[in-house]
Amino acid sequence: MSPLVVSLNPAVDVEWRVPRILPEEKNELISERRWPGGKGVNVARWLRWLECPAHLFLPLGGSTGEELADGLRREGIEFSSFPLKQPSRVNVVVTPDPGTGPQFRFNPTWPRVSAAETRGLLRGVAKRTARANPVIISGTLAFGASVDTYARMARAAKRLGKRVVLDCDRQPFALAVKEGPWLVKPNEFELGQWSGATLRTRSAQWKAARSLAEATGGWVLLSRGGEGAWLLNAVEKVAWSAVPKTVTVRNRVGAGDAMLAGAVAASAKSDQPEEWLRSAVATGTAATQVAPGAVPSRSLWRRIRASVEMSAIPYR
Repeated sequence: MSPLVVSLNPAVDVEWRVPRILPEEKNELISERRWPGGKGVNVARWLRWLECPAHLFLPLGGSTGEELADGLRREGIEFSSFPLKQPSRVNVVVTPDPGTGPQFRFNPTWPRVSAAETRGLLRGVAKRTARANPVIISGTLAFGASVDTYARMARAAKRLGKRVVLDCDRQPFALAVKEGPWLVKPNEFELGQWSGATLRTRSAQWKAARSLAEATGGWVLLSRGGEGAWLLNAVEKVAWSAVPKTVTVRNRVGAGDAMLAGAVAASAKSDQPEEWLRSAVATGTAATQVAPGAVPSRSLWRRIRASVEMSAIPYR
């Protein structure tokens, strides 16, 4: 069975490149790029590139929804959609020339789904879950949906014996964690949200990651930015760290989604968790070397993968 990726808050992603960002002045755009975006869409894109194609399920509305669907077809990403009354959102990334300032991201808090639309989305996911494994729940919950929507999806998938992979944040994440997903992928900030603490030290991050692993009974893949990632399991009492070779970061959009796809794709081919982690870090790092919405050459990915330094972490 192939993976199902559930993306309830997709977007048309737009990148504006500028020479520099000037407050209270006109900022002229050098270029504009548009592509299908949102965390779940990114995951599906990377899974396809990793030769582990998934089926993507997502809600679409209005002309932006049509634009998003056209982009998915051009990329060859298999998908099915649920119609929304409100138009799909457009996320904007403003990228100045390197060295002239930070990147800025602007994400709308719409469209908002109705109770009836939420029920339709749940039915759509349930219908497709029977033919898929794992079920990957990725990205911000659709605005207006009940906060337990992801938890309900996870519970239904587990009843069918499916692996559940979870990558979201805030209360939807906390509630879905209680359903015991097979793998969760927070970053340091999201882990802090879940634990209710600011994780300023490695020791605090490790303690929180262990607590999360104990809560799920499954795998925790913690992305740690330039320091790579950890993969741990409280039941098996094993943990590893993976650190990529230092690279000059070109882009950070979607790197965590690429990391998740790397882990899922490797788990379909190998029962060795170390290989899942190596693939995850290599793929996440490769995403930082290309433009948002793009994928790298195979040779670049292989070079990065060969450079990843792996080490076991004593589980205590």
